[in-house]
Amino acid sequence: MTAELSRIVAESAIRDLLCEYTHLIDQGRLGEVAALFAQSDYGQCGPDGVATTLISSDADAVFAACSGFIRMYGDPPVPRTKHLLTNTRISVDGESATALSYVTVIQGTEDLALQPILSGRYFDRFTCIDGSWQFSSRLFCLDNMGDMSAHAKRAL
Repeated sequence: MTAELSRIVAESAIRDLLCEYTHLIDQGRLGEVAALFAQSDYGQCGPDGVATTLISSDADAVFAACSGFIRMYGDPPVPRTKHLLTNTRISVDGESATALSYVTVIQGTEDLALQPILSGRYFDRFTCIDGSWQFSSRLFCLDNMGDMSAHAKRAL
């Protein structure tokens, strides 16, 4: 496989992983979300991408952070959100990669009209282990916040 083809294959696998996160979180499958970060860093950062809070290699702590923050609705419980990932730039360097993406979260409930509730950026790092791309770090930077009352159990 040529270097260019290897890069394209890696970028495709990383985009799939990014989409897997958005699907899992929007389906309320927080245990599986946590598993994605079992061997990585997960936290928030400032506008410069430098971590301000961080959970390192602890799926239980990621699950606790998500379930302690996200309101769920219905049975099965879901957050009634859609995470929209856009403007993703991926840079692959052998068995490691980085990505910077915009994220906009929309939500609608019985009491909240469908609307954007936040926007920000994901600063992601990845490692390829045994041919499979995995998160090694995800930092979220909040740029704009709307009405979070139907989504958040506590303040950001």
